[in-house]
Amino acid sequence: MENELPDTAEGMERKETAHAVPTGWLILFFGLIAWGAWYLYAYSPWSSGWTQEGQLAAAPVEVGSNIFMTVLFTALPTAAAIGLWLLQRPAKKG
Repeated sequence: MENELPDTAEGMERKETAHAVPTGWLILFFGLIAWGAWYLYAYSPWSSGWTQEGQLAAAPVEVGSNIFMTVLFTALPTAAAIGLWLLQRPAKKG
């Protein structure tokens, strides 16, 4: 039996994936957890009293700024993720 598995965990570990998680991905991971905790606190009626109905009633008639903020809060995390991906790519040898 030539394809028999080794008996130890170290022997079964894949060598090409046995490295640490890049720092940028750790920052993104914990940053998203912190942002989620803040978002839950800031926009939950049980913690801050915020409601969507109250926000809409207090909003001006113009919705252009709301659309801008929606695009901004979508584009910023996307740009951060793309930037991290570009920074983590291995350099081309040539």
